[in-house]
Amino acid sequence: MTPEEVVNNFCAALNRSIDESLQYIDADCVYQNMPFDPVYGPQGVKDTLGGFFEVVGHVRIETLKQLATGNLVLNERLDYFDPPAGKAFALPVAGAFEVNDGKITAWRDYFCMKQFSEGTGLTF
Repeated sequence: MTPEEVVNNFCAALNRSIDESLQYIDADCVYQNMPFDPVYGPQGVKDTLGGFFEVVGHVRIETLKQLATGNLVLNERLDYFDPPAGKAFALPVAGAFEVNDGKITAWRDYFCMKQFSEGTGLTF
């Protein structure tokens, strides 16, 4: 599987279930929602996303554009959320994924905190 296929499969799986998506996460993966602190491995990803989804609802990812070079995959996305205590919103996100041996070894997401705060009603 190419790095781009791994990322595509990961995003598709994450649309269905955090647990299903973890098969694409390397044991030593570094995951970071900028500017928050990084977390590590499948459990770190699961804990972070699980807590996040409790607030914003489960994600539905729509990849708008994507490019891959070597083991690096960059995508421009809309991440759709439907918070239990708010209204649905789409958050523009830029993602950077590093893939080695069929697993995501690094994942960084970049987004506007103001747009996130307006969508969720949370301030940081």
